[in-house]
Amino acid sequence: MHIRSVAIAALALSVLSSGAQSVTVVFGNHEGGLIPWSPEVRSQEFRLDVAQTAIAHCAAYNRMAHLTGVVPGYGNYFSFTCRFPPNYDPVKEGNSFWSRR
Repeated sequence: MHIRSVAIAALALSVLSSGAQSVTVVFGNHEGGLIPWSPEVRSQEFRLDVAQTAIAHCAAYNRMAHLTGVVPGYGNYFSFTCRFPPNYDPVKEGNSFWSRR
């Protein structure tokens, strides 16, 4: 029993520590959000992951993501805003409060 638990722990550790970890934690709403900072920011894969996470978050509100800043260090965040695309009119698209019946 002890050998099995050690083997499972070793397997879990190898899976969790391999490669760049994906960004899944987002704090935000329809105006924008925050993604926790990580020391892996020097990795191109991690930066693409941050961008894709922000894009996916804003896409849920039919908006575009705009990364606004990052302060390096533990406990800090990547910040982004969710903006409407240029020339977007929610009334014409049928997504406004007034266009619903």
